[in-house]
Amino acid sequence: MVELALRWHVALSLFVYGIAKTVQFSPTSEVDAPVNTLTGQQLMWAFYGYSLGYAKFLGVVEILGAGLLLFRRMVLLGCLVVSTVLVNIIAQDIAYGVLEGALRAAIIYQVLTTFIILLNWDQVVNIWKAFTPAAPKPTGLPWYWLAAGAALVLVITLAVEHSFTH
Repeated sequence: MVELALRWHVALSLFVYGIAKTVQFSPTSEVDAPVNTLTGQQLMWAFYGYSLGYAKFLGVVEILGAGLLLFRRMVLLGCLVVSTVLVNIIAQDIAYGVLEGALRAAIIYQVLTTFIILLNWDQVVNIWKAFTPAAPKPTGLPWYWLAAGAALVLVITLAVEHSFTH
């Protein structure tokens, strides 16, 4: 029940943020201002205003990830998609010094997404095992017998050599 509540909370919030990203940015006059006169947030907004396609792409991926969180069988894929976008947003918010509230919200949603992953840990382990098969059993002599044999041959060789030199 807790997982379901977390999934719906994250999904609904990211639907809102994703939709906003697809419509809130427009070409701005800040792009014409000298870069050294802009604050970090103004520079980031100018970046999104200049590259509307990137903002729309992030919004669509956010919406897609949020939608995947709503389906039980797609939860982990949704967490992967959502985490990818959120980590990108967190990095940009830190790098550009974006409003503390936006950064805090992104971190909270990432923490909640991590909790969802932890609540599905058995499934994560099963997926990991499916993609990383066990190493095959070695055939023949184990490496330590070969090393011991090589050391023995070396000792005998040195002993024989030593006996001929004296």
